Formats: sequence, C-alpha cells, structure tokens
Amino acid sequence: MRKKIKIFLASSLTLTTFLTIPIPDSTSYVKASEKSNSIVVNNTSNANVSNEMDILKLNYREYLAGNESINSNHLLDSKINSVHNTAKARLTSFLPIEDRVKGEEKSLFKNLPLGENVNNLNSSYLYLYQMALAAKTYKRTDLSGVNYYQNEETIHKVIDGLDWLYTNFFEDQEKGYYGNWYFWEIGIPMNITKTMLLLEDEIKRYKPHLIDSYVASMDQYLRNGKNGDIDLDSRFHRGANLADIATNRIIQGALLGNEERITTAIDHILTVFKTIDPHNIVNGNTAGFYEDGSFIQHQSVAYTGSYGKVLLNRVIQTIRILNNSKYDKKEILVPTVKDWIYNGFSPVIFEGYMMEIVKGRSISRTGTGYQDVFTIIEAMVEVSNYLSDEESEILKSHLKYIANSNKSSFSTGLFTSFETIIKFNDILTDPAIEANKGIDENSHYAFNLMDKTVHLRNSYAFAFSRSSNRISKYEYMSGENLMPWFHGDGAYYLYLSGRDQTKSFGSHYFATIDPYKLPGTTVPVEERKTVPQLYDGMLFYLNTEHPLNFHSSSESQNKYVYFPVGTNDYSGGVKLGEYGVSGIQLGDEVGYRDKQAGLLPEDLVMYKNAEANKSVFLFDDELVLMGSGIKDEMGRDVITTIDNRMFAENETGTITGETYDDRRLNDPINGEYDLKWMNFKTDAEGTQVGYYFPENSKINVTKDTVTESINRIRTSNPDTNVTKNFFTLGIDHGKDPENEKYAYVILPNFDEAKTNEYSNNPSVKILSNTENVHAVENTKLGMKGFNFFSDKKNTVSNVTSFNKASIMIKNNHNGTVTIAVSDPTLSLDKMKLEIVIPDPELVAASEGVKASVSRKKALIKIDSKNSNGKSFEITLKMNAD
Repeated sequence: MRKKIKIFLASSLTLTTFLTIPIPDSTSYVKASEKSNSIVVNNTSNANVSNEMDILKLNYREYLAGNESINSNHLLDSKINSVHNTAKARLTSFLPIEDRVKGEEKSLFKNLPLGENVNNLNSSYLYLYQMALAAKTYKRTDLSGVNYYQNEETIHKVIDGLDWLYTNFFEDQEKGYYGNWYFWEIGIPMNITKTMLLLEDEIKRYKPHLIDSYVASMDQYLRNGKNGDIDLDSRFHRGANLADIATNRIIQGALLGNEERITTAIDHILTVFKTIDPHNIVNGNTAGFYEDGSFIQHQSVAYTGSYGKVLLNRVIQTIRILNNSKYDKKEILVPTVKDWIYNGFSPVIFEGYMMEIVKGRSISRTGTGYQDVFTIIEAMVEVSNYLSDEESEILKSHLKYIANSNKSSFSTGLFTSFETIIKFNDILTDPAIEANKGIDENSHYAFNLMDKTVHLRNSYAFAFSRSSNRISKYEYMSGENLMPWFHGDGAYYLYLSGRDQTKSFGSHYFATIDPYKLPGTTVPVEERKTVPQLYDGMLFYLNTEHPLNFHSSSESQNKYVYFPVGTNDYSGGVKLGEYGVSGIQLGDEVGYRDKQAGLLPEDLVMYKNAEANKSVFLFDDELVLMGSGIKDEMGRDVITTIDNRMFAENETGTITGETYDDRRLNDPINGEYDLKWMNFKTDAEGTQVGYYFPENSKINVTKDTVTESINRIRTSNPDTNVTKNFFTLGIDHGKDPENEKYAYVILPNFDEAKTNEYSNNPSVKILSNTENVHAVENTKLGMKGFNFFSDKKNTVSNVTSFNKASIMIKNNHNGTVTIAVSDPTLSLDKMKLEIVIPDPELVAASEGVKASVSRKKALIKIDSKNSNGKSFEITLKMNAD
C-alpha cells in the first residue's frame, strides 16, 4: 500500500522581461535615518582595496552589475535596459505590508502565495535580487527608460522584503525545507547571497544583523551537509551542485569577514576539478569530468550539455571572484577549464547547437539547443582572458566559429557578465581573428565512460546514445522528459550542416515523434505509461512503507525511477584516428530485473525491453548500422526504426527510391518495400540523406503529419500544440522474432543520383551479421571494423577474437597495418586476438600491448584492466614478397 504525502518538486524557472508598468504610490519600506552612502563600484579599483575580502566582493559585484566605465558602453544599452525594466515589473508586483496577508495566504509579490510552494519562495527571492541588481547597475542618464540605479526606495524595498521573508518563511526551520532540497541548499541561498552582496552597506546600516542571521539560517538549511557545511560524502554535494554551494559560501565568507569559511569553500570547489577515476572513486563521487572527456552528474547520467555547462559557468565565476586576491587559483583552474572546453564541450556542439545525447531530462525543455551554447561561449570569452596570447587567440578563433555558425538569434543578453558582452563583441568584430573550428573537422570521439559516441565531419555530425550497467538509460525527474524509455538504447541523431537544428530536433522533436520510433532503436510494440499516469498524477513513485523507502529524492527513487541504469555490460567502442566502431547489447532496466527477483513493491511498474546486438561503423561518407540476435521472450511484436526525420510544416519533403526488383519509387510513398536505396530531402538546406540497404529486406516507408502539445514531454511546458512532418523508415520484425537482423548504410548529404550510384557500386561490404559478430569492410578506405559480442572464440575475415571486443584495422599506404582494440564492457582484465597477416613484424604498440608473431599471423595480448574503454593500438609491418 502506498502512503501519500503532499510534496512539491522543483521545476526550472524561466526569466521573463515583463511589460513596464508604473510603480504604485502606496509602498512600504524601511525608513532611512540618513542618506545612503552605498559603494559606487566604478570609483573603486583593486589597487585601492586593502582588504582581501573586499577584492572578492568587488570582483563579484562588477561581474554581476558592471561599473560606470563598463556600463557606459553603448553595446550594453539593451542589457542594462532589460535589467531595469525587469526591476520595474518586480516593483509593480511588490506588495505593501498591508496587502501581504489575505486570510491564511501570505505573499510578498502578487500571485506568488507563500508557505507551501517552494517555487514561489524561490521566485520571491529571485525578484528581490533582480530589484537589487537594477539598484546597483549603473545606467547612463541619457539612456531612455526607467533608471533605478542607487534608487533608495528600491533599495529599501529589497531590504524590507529580505527582512519580511526571513521572519515569516526562512527563519523558522520547522516550517522550512518543504519541496525539493535544491531550492533550500542552492537556489534560494544563491539569490539571497547575491542580493546581500549588492546591498551590503545598506543592509548593515538599516538591518545590521540580517546578513549574520541569513547566513546562519542558510547553514542550517544545508541539511544534506555536515555541521552546517558541505559534506563531500553527500550524494547531493557533487559536481555542479557542489560548485554552486561552494561559490555561495565564498561570498558569504567575504560578507562575514570569515577567512576560514572562504578557504574551506575554495578547498571544496577544487575537488570538482579532479578527473574522476571510476576505479578510484573518492567520497562516493562519480560526478565530474573523466579522462576521455565524458561528464557525468546524478551518479550515472551523461550531462555535459546541462549540468556540465552549469558547472562551467560557476567555475568561471569563481575564477573571477578570486582573481588578483591571495586566494587566486588561476594556475590550477584555467588549464583544467581549457581542457574541458576542447575535450568535453566542443565535440558535442555542432554548428553552435548542443547535441541531445548529453542533456539528460533537459531535452524536454523549450529553448534548448542553441541557447545551451550561450553559456559555454561566455565561459570561453572569460577563459581567454587568462591564457597566453597564443592560446587566447586560438580559443577566440574557436568561439568565433561556434558563435557565427549558430542558426538562432544569438543574444548576449543571456550573458551574466556585462564586461564579457563587450569582449565578445570585440572578438566578433576583430578582422584579425579568423573563425576556426578549433577541433579537427574530421574527428571521432568515443566517450565510453558515459556511453556516448560522436562522429564529426565538416558536413554532418552523428551522435550515438548508449547505456549499460554503468550509465543510465535516460533521466526522468520533476515531470521532465516524460517518455524517455529508449533514449539510451542505440538512439542516434544525425545533424546536417546548414540546417537550423531546431527544425529537426529539440523539444518539438521529442513532443511530436513517436517515442517508440526513435532512429536506431529496436523496441517491443506496447504502450507504456508516463510516471504521472502510473502513479495518480504524482511526479514520482511514493511508498514510504516499503523497506526501500521510496520518496521524492530517495536513493531508491533515483535507482529505479529517475535515472535507472541497464543490466547489460556491453556498451563501448573503438577509435582509430578519425574513424570508429561502437556497439551495444540491449539490456533491461535494473528495475525490471529486481522486480522479477521480488525486491520491489508490486505496484511499482517496470517494463521489459527486446533483445538485440547493435553496432555502428562510422567512416567518411558512410554510416553503417547493424543489428542481430533480435528477439523478445515475451512474444511481442518488435520493430527497428531506421530513421525518423522531422521537418517543418511549411517544408515539402521529397522521397525517391528503388527496390531490388528495379522498381522506381516516387512520392507519395507509404508502404513496405524490398528497398535497395532511398533518398529523402526537403526544399530547405541541410535535409538531404541517402540510404543504402546491402541486404534484401522489407522496409516500411511512411510520411506523416503529427500535432501534439509540448507539455506531452514536460508537465511545466505550456499546453501549446506544435505540428511537424516526419519521414520514417522502419523494419517490422514480427511477433516473437527469433534472431532477426538488419543492416543499412546512411549516406549524409547524398542526393538522389549519388545515392543510386552508390547502391550500384558500394564501398561497404557486410562481412558478418550474426548474433556473435558484426563486421564491415570499407574497401575505399582499406578499413575493417568488428564488434565481437561473445566471450567465446570467433573468427571473421582473418581476425579471431577470444573475448568480447571492438576492433578496427586499417591497411596503411606504407605496407603496414594498424589495429585498434577496445574493451566494450569496460571490465576485462585481459584481451586476446589473432590476425592472419603475411610475415608480420612489430613496428609500434600502445603500453600494455604485446604481440607474438609467426610466419603467417600475429597473436596480440592486451592488459586491459582498468582501461576504461580506451583504444589500444598496434602497428605491424607486412613483409610479403
């Protein structure tokens, strides 16, 4: 039996610029006994600051509000007007003391009742911060519109509001900490701390104990902490969350004049910069960056594009805060952040768009994709300030390329720092800085530590999403990402150059696409229900009577509902230069396994997946996708989606193709065919794709128009309908399939003629498509790729593997052969393979690789223990006559 309690979960907040409305005459604020002598930040420089803590405070004030010199730049007029217009809207909704209590309801701002909804309390503190920001944001007198700079009435209202909220809703610990923990430990303290920083002098003058009281209470609300401070052992204080809390505490320490608080917070934030070693986990922390560029948050979620960018932004702020003080850590922080940018962030950004595979539940939020990258660009501008001249120019060139390739309306209004807006404009308008991609145009990234693969070419990017018993299949939380079931089961995203990617992906894509037909997935045909549908509208599963104690933020909720890992260990891939092979053996969610074992409550619903081995072989013009061993022990129908391309309602899609019996196909096409090749395009740029089918099989072709509401995927999204078109290719494997298989080749940017030509003279050959081995040869490149799915000995095309493995082999022009090998399970201590090669001679080998050669073959042994899925290479010379 489930026990129900009333609880509120957090949802992301959207900042809106409100219409300007006159301030009412009736106001309530603390009366000043004397005229304010607030700090005017533009008249102070670091050189004149004697107190180290004043340096920290001044650095952050100028980061948030600029100064008179900075703010006089006309480039900031729009940003500054926005700050003051937002404050005007907040002042309009600010309630005088006599209107704050109506019956049992209390509010500081109109339409934000307080006492039970932590979102409203967080918004109230945010509104006060926005008012304080305007009061400390210098605005030129010749700039039109409202101007609240150093406005005493506004300042007094903010202080009054801080005091009233503290007395009524923050001071009493028994009444607080309802809803989501994040608001109490991070969100609310962040806005309180910034507000107190901006108005420090006035608060100390009019309410001298308010800062001390607030900090003491914020320490008490750090309930996932330890003795009122961060607890490095707490699962809540990791990665981006830890950086958020630590940065808040640095500023609080400066406000209090508490050096120990500052140095402790700095020590805590420095732990975020340590590369995570999965074989040497410290404090149980798996959140952070890994050696292969992967970023993980929430224990097991690939999260570069959401929490990763939050961490980056917070760390940049920390660098700025500590700059030129005795606490300065640039020599530690800057090189690490630069490495994050090039190896972690840049590979998952295509033409200014953040890829879907690294955004967790935030893929269901509107405004993501291009906007996700704004934060990263701002960070890149900041980092460029601290690099050598040569490194700085290279980074500026890189960020200029990302910004110029962004297809959205790029708005520096989303930048936090005023000064960075000016520097960013200087970079864009400097003709001496050439836009440069910054990373190789042709490159391959095997992010095996977060089960993701990215393959980049100048004209396209291919992102492949995997999961395992190490990495979550998806993330659902707080009513976000409601239909995520197959996101980590081999789903892929093909981004084509020149395309506005929001017309192909983003929140509208997930709202309108059939969630059982994500490209690349093999799924059972059944109807699954969302978490709110399953549990009476609740956004989580609740059962506090079960031994696992399911509540909103419990570890059991995380494990089985929010971000479940799989049961399969095979999820990895190998990289050889700019090419790669990746594969996954589908597994169930861990919850299904544990439900069958009787470990979970009977009413906790868990779904079973189909079985399949899946591979992608990634070359230049060809992307080869294969599947085998497709079956379903529950006897359901199983389908594989080859592709499912979304295009806008006002775009015209064109489909052409040819069957193996030489039948030409043209629009309109809806049906099942023995396809040899097919081509799809719309009348817009960046939509053309060819498909080649090397094995004769029945392919379903459809073109549909779909209308759905975007709150279908996120409860807090508006109930707004969007209409999209879809071109879908798929395979119906039938009911209760036994060892079904598929193979197809995606040809990015190929037109109809080129696709047809390729099908008549393909450079890709399928060498094996069995339950044990997938193997492909690219004759044009002189390369072969293999995924061995079995622990037993298997031989294909002169290559024998004695264990599970991902392998690539390239014949070089100089008579040598290079072999790359990776452990796709990330668990093997030893690996062994044998390759038939004439009179081989060892030329070079990675550390841990040994080769025994004979007249006709080479036996290769690899010490792969704790190798984290990295690729080992060995080069052999062929000495044939």
